[in-house]
Amino acid sequence: MKTRLAASIALFGGLVTAQTIASVQVMTSNLALYQKMSAIVRAGYLTVPGPGILPSLKTVLPAVYGGLFFTLSIGIGISILSLACTWLVKHTLPNKIPLTILSVMLWLAGLVALNWHGLVLFPSLYVVLIPMVVGLLYWKLGPDRRDRNDYLKLLVHLLVIFLLAGVWWTQKNDALFVNIRDQLLLSNRPGISINDFYYRYTLYPAEAFRGLHQMLLKTYHLAITNSDLDRNRLIRKLERANYLLIDDDEAPADVIIRVDSNRIRLSVNRQESMEWDTRDFLKHPRKHLSELSKRNDVYLHFRKATSMGLLFGFPLMLYWLLNTLLIAVFSLFLNGLRTSFASTIGCGLLGIGLLLAMPPAIQGPLKAERLADMLASQDTRIITAALQQIEVQKSDLSQFNITEKLTQHPAIAVRYWLARGFSVSSNPQDEADLMTLLQDPHPNVVCQAIYSLGKRKFSHATPALLDIITASDHWYIQLYAYGALRKLGWTQNISK
Repeated sequence: MKTRLAASIALFGGLVTAQTIASVQVMTSNLALYQKMSAIVRAGYLTVPGPGILPSLKTVLPAVYGGLFFTLSIGIGISILSLACTWLVKHTLPNKIPLTILSVMLWLAGLVALNWHGLVLFPSLYVVLIPMVVGLLYWKLGPDRRDRNDYLKLLVHLLVIFLLAGVWWTQKNDALFVNIRDQLLLSNRPGISINDFYYRYTLYPAEAFRGLHQMLLKTYHLAITNSDLDRNRLIRKLERANYLLIDDDEAPADVIIRVDSNRIRLSVNRQESMEWDTRDFLKHPRKHLSELSKRNDVYLHFRKATSMGLLFGFPLMLYWLLNTLLIAVFSLFLNGLRTSFASTIGCGLLGIGLLLAMPPAIQGPLKAERLADMLASQDTRIITAALQQIEVQKSDLSQFNITEKLTQHPAIAVRYWLARGFSVSSNPQDEADLMTLLQDPHPNVVCQAIYSLGKRKFSHATPALLDIITASDHWYIQLYAYGALRKLGWTQNISK
């Protein structure tokens, strides 16, 4: 049965396939992480994720919600690419063999690239199964012939998409995604819900494709033979690099370390081993551990592909959803091409409107008087911009005599950048305001308060940060607390 909705059905089928794979991938990763953290707990170390998060690793919902990250990045990216290739083969040249061969070669190249540094099951499943589902659905449901109007509508879509991409690309910088969060998400209830969902569940999928150097806590088994190496010295060196000894040989470990005579050998999951002189390793442990990680990073290309899918595929999915919604609306009073053109133009205008709604970046440093005027404004966007500029200029917040008032400001973005601004301030009294912000109801604000406590070296906060790791049920908050503890000089110290 042929249908005009074939492209949408094919994309939806690709997303369902991606979500199924992603949910299993994240669930598998969660269970492995639970085993790893349990071994760390038994060894007497502090874990992140901590007690407030560990039980969730054995439940289904975090895996499903976390799987959305892969679905809306690599999943939508492969789905759109598969649909494009199938459309070209089906509707362009009478002789379909050349484009078919080219599409297969592209598919094989992607599969080989993902497995270049080692075989990876779930990334391979995305590349194998999603194109099959999308391609078969569109080939079976898509019309065999397209008329002139279909090509005209496609051309208009492409023009609008490239226009939006060009306009938004002119604003691409390190602050773009931060500004989208602050101005488009944290300014309204639906946006806050999306933001909160993202920060609560994205660390689950992140664990599923980290390289060794990206893991917060790494575990290892240690065997020493025919060597007079100071075992405790080696353990302490590794603890400072967040490598934790697991004596239980039955528990899985990220790295196997063997010391024989004056040589030390490290291996990762039966992959490539590396060996160094023991004295040289003890002298530069972080350098050698980083080299080991990079040589065994099997998910390198998958992370790159996921980033590309998030950067290009996700906006295209938003365009597709919005266009579908507008078509349903405009079809109530327009017909044929007019409906298509109106919905496409509507997508373009909305995309440009969202960009214009964000305030322009501040150019150059501002004097204290100007910053004080901005902080006294009733416009949340102006206050936020002033606080951002204060951090950039490394200005002292105490000179504005407004911090106590801003800690109670109703806007999350204001409290967020206030907490961040304390990181470059110099007033010792700032610690009290930061401890107040630790009790903020929003996790983004709490994370920045923790960050500033660590950067400012407020060592009195150490007990509070340790309590956060053991009591908080928010993974990001625990992660920031651990980072702040390390900046304050705290280390895992079971060996001492």
